[in-house]
Amino acid sequence: MNIFRKKKHPKEIVDTDNENHSQPIVTEIKLDKRFRFMYENFVISSQQELYLLLEEKDGIIDLLCFTSVSIYKYGYPNDEIGHPLQKYGLGFYGFFEVKNSQWIAEIEKMNSSHPKHIKGLSSDRKHYVAKFKDVTLEVVCKSYELKQMTKNELNEIITEQINYIKNDS
Repeated sequence: MNIFRKKKHPKEIVDTDNENHSQPIVTEIKLDKRFRFMYENFVISSQQELYLLLEEKDGIIDLLCFTSVSIYKYGYPNDEIGHPLQKYGLGFYGFFEVKNSQWIAEIEKMNSSHPKHIKGLSSDRKHYVAKFKDVTLEVVCKSYELKQMTKNELNEIITEQINYIKNDS
């Protein structure tokens, strides 16, 4: 055993943020249908997709489907606590997009520690925020789509995901 061998240090994390460290710009997204974004909502997530259930009427569920999800936060803060993005245009209730997202920049920075990192790999990611009275949902993903599903269609998605984790031993 050679105790004088040079230690290997992990690759330094490189700051890949824009040189100007641009401030976030938050804009409200007007959906094709108006939702209250007040109280009840429901999140279902797999490793790739996240469904934000907004409203149910006559067995049809209106939802936002986020695809190729990198990361999300759900819960805190509510409307009584200030959100750091409020000073950049985030409202109290509604659906918003964050341009120049510091969260996406953070993901890019973390990924830069990988030896085969490609700068700009997160450039196709978008940061969305859904603000409700009691909770906030933030998602970094490739895209979203406003959809309608039946309860049966939603149950099929859940059943498919449960089959992936089934332990048949």
